[in-house]
Amino acid sequence: MTHVNIMKILVIGDLHGERPVIRTKDFDCMVCVGDFCSDKKVSKLYKEWFRHIKKNPENHLDVDDFFLSMGYSEKRIDRLEVESLRIGKKILKYLSSFGRPIFLVPGNWDQSYGESRIKDMKKNEYNYFKTWLDKFNGDGINPKLIKGLKNVFDCQFEMHEFMGANFIGYGLSNASENPSENSRGLKFNKKEFDLLKKTYENIVKRLIASYGDKKNNLPCVFISHNVPYNTRLDVIKDKDSYVYKKHLGSSVSRVFCLRRKPELCLCGHIHEGKGKCKLGKTIIVNPGKGKEAQVLIDFDETRGKVKKVEFLEK
Repeated sequence: MTHVNIMKILVIGDLHGERPVIRTKDFDCMVCVGDFCSDKKVSKLYKEWFRHIKKNPENHLDVDDFFLSMGYSEKRIDRLEVESLRIGKKILKYLSSFGRPIFLVPGNWDQSYGESRIKDMKKNEYNYFKTWLDKFNGDGINPKLIKGLKNVFDCQFEMHEFMGANFIGYGLSNASENPSENSRGLKFNKKEFDLLKKTYENIVKRLIASYGDKKNNLPCVFISHNVPYNTRLDVIKDKDSYVYKKHLGSSVSRVFCLRRKPELCLCGHIHEGKGKCKLGKTIIVNPGKGKEAQVLIDFDETRGKVKKVEFLEK
């Protein structure tokens, strides 16, 4: 009888500053889909911002300006960011203490965004959208979060091989990167649209190039902070959100799944999208949010097949 090699992957959902309650020690590696850092002290303000955008869809006041308008000073915002990073690093240090590889990507809360040459993102709708595309193209997770943690492997546009499988990732995205699918209904002229489309397509090309030719023909585990766009798991159900009932997933992740056909896509961001679905040949799993949000996956790396998906929280 042929021996079947089963790799057990423990998937950790969006933590937002909560230390996870690890439900099992029977795993070979962890996958973390991003958003380790805390939003506890500003989550209520974000909800107010969502309501503001919903009531004023033409007003592109960014979140920092909204905080300032609510009486938060720049120094106070900076202190919140420092504290958020400190909590995120503490969580990753705890996960690293289990002594097994941790494959991760940065989330939109992890202060890892890429730089943009746009100086005034509020000048017009093109600047606003282009700034976000530049941010999504960040090179990796904030070094302050993983420095000194030897078990942590940043998969942002990087591939790592483990137990007969390739792990590659794309984090940071908090909405569709395709300008024709933007959730705010922003309007662009033809020149602006073409430039934005090219930037979006370059992100796709960068991710696909990072994967290469499916190295050694091994199965692929794709880690995406955001759920692939236009799936059952990326619909917003929060009635207070300005994107209620809309799809808020990542178009880049969707394209990667359809073109490269990874066996698994492990993702998060859309908290109410907890669950499992399929996109083409790819099984998509979103553990959800919080310290209890964990999934244990039995993966047959020899055959490139998912044998079992078990949501562990009580």
